[in-house]
Amino acid sequence: MTLKSNNDEKDKKLLTNVWGEVPIGQTTAIMGPSGAGKTSLLNILAGRASSRGRIHIESDVRLNNFAVDPTDIHVRQHIAFVAQDDSLQPTSTPREAIYFSAKLRLPRSTTEKDLIQLTNRMLEELGLNSCADTIVGGPLLKGISGGERKRTSVGVELVVRPAMVFLDEPTSGLDSFSAVQLCQVLKKVANAGASVMFTIHQPASEIFNSFDRLILMNKGRVMYQGAVDDVPQYFAERGQPLPPKYNPADWIMTVAQATPIEQLNEQGFFPEDTRDLPDVFTEKLDGKDALGITLTSRRQQDHVDSRSVGVGTQIIMLFTREFHSIARDKAVMVGRIGFSAILSLLLGVIFFDVGNQPLDVSSNLSSHFGAMIMVMMLAMMGTAQQALLAFPQERPVFLREYSTNHYSVFAYFLSKLTMEVIVTGFQTLVICLITFWFISFQQGFGIYFLNTYLLAMASTALSVMLGSAVEDPKMAQQMLPILFVPQLLFAGFFVAPALIPSWLRWARYMFALSYSLRIALVEEFGDDCGSDVADMMWDGLLESVDANPSDTWWYWMATAAIFVIFRTLALFVLRKKATRFF
Repeated sequence: MTLKSNNDEKDKKLLTNVWGEVPIGQTTAIMGPSGAGKTSLLNILAGRASSRGRIHIESDVRLNNFAVDPTDIHVRQHIAFVAQDDSLQPTSTPREAIYFSAKLRLPRSTTEKDLIQLTNRMLEELGLNSCADTIVGGPLLKGISGGERKRTSVGVELVVRPAMVFLDEPTSGLDSFSAVQLCQVLKKVANAGASVMFTIHQPASEIFNSFDRLILMNKGRVMYQGAVDDVPQYFAERGQPLPPKYNPADWIMTVAQATPIEQLNEQGFFPEDTRDLPDVFTEKLDGKDALGITLTSRRQQDHVDSRSVGVGTQIIMLFTREFHSIARDKAVMVGRIGFSAILSLLLGVIFFDVGNQPLDVSSNLSSHFGAMIMVMMLAMMGTAQQALLAFPQERPVFLREYSTNHYSVFAYFLSKLTMEVIVTGFQTLVICLITFWFISFQQGFGIYFLNTYLLAMASTALSVMLGSAVEDPKMAQQMLPILFVPQLLFAGFFVAPALIPSWLRWARYMFALSYSLRIALVEEFGDDCGSDVADMMWDGLLESVDANPSDTWWYWMATAAIFVIFRTLALFVLRKKATRFF
């Protein structure tokens, strides 16, 4: 693994001649100081890293001596990967999380009875029965303990009986008892016939001695590779004997960090790979390729429908999880609807009955117009902000589940859209019900609600596209001005479109607010404002925002088109991001 230089400097080797084995039925730990390359090695083997940009990777990865590409989706489906940070839905329970994974990843021929039995057995084996129906929780939502959360993450991956189980710092943040419990679970997984490999920083002696094999990394090279029982003899033969009553893990880490690399080289550490490996298998047997032979031979079964569940089932499962998330994390929904209601009441009180005031007075017309703008801005901002932050917050869960073939991007996207249509519709209805009668708008309530709702959905579509393009929620928050400010500037009520520079004027066609505002003006004031003076002022208002009453149908179509275009772009952005989980 090499980091290519941007200039004439020498390329930096991150991993050099790294070799080793992860036997079936054994647990293999990767240890080493910070920056030794533990996580980089694990990510390569788990298919979470590949050559891109300045990173160049050359590898020979074999599974039962068949050459495989870990980044291939068909290989990754057989690799259980548990990241250091648990990527679980905060509002799901361990029972629901394990069942969700089993339902979407096991063959569609698996019966409901088998799924429930598998879930119950997994909960029993992982010691999760006591918390099986308690939500997982997160930073702002109290749930199960860290050890229980980590075991749930393991259970979610084990439902498909993976050939390989990889974990990144599985004991990080756990107390000693929880760490021992987890290691016992991993030992059971290995005994069941899987290859278990994980990175770990500096385990207690009890945990260290429970490992079968060890790969010790230092400065991107293998300092030791072999059985844990052989570690004391290996270090003693090289002039670094283990002190009496000393934790072996602490000692080898001390040697790795305190001894200069040159001295370690002289003492015979960093062994070369002297294994006599046979030629890699490439032939086909019984019509199966290397991957099929290696990964399916361990699951002999009758002829059944081995296909995954359909898109419809995926959407239903995802939508159900979304519904539970809203129902259980009530604070988010209450806050979203509550703030909209409070701000709507504030607008209603401030602009109370402005819609009934004579329009031949300029201040009345401007107040009437101002009330319309404020309601639209509230509907647009109140719904779009949450959509902008949604995907960056859920990205770790989505990428973990997508990379292990839980569901397609389309199913995830459609389930989120369905729930958003419902929630945004309810939020918009609250805004319209309060403001319509407080302010005394003159247009029909149906048209008023539909226009406001369409604006909210179009703005949300833009938010989803921007949110899908970023990875960090903090970065998404920084994009809020990009979402709202251009819409306000190009809508026409701060500056007339004719005064915007011609080379920039085209941008106003991209934003839904300008079209919704024109629809609202035409529907609110109609053809007759009550007097010649009012009609003249209304004509001037229409001209200032470049609105034409005969083009109202076009404004409706344009707003709907903006929703469709940005939603489609968001789908493509999300699909592209989903393939870059490493």
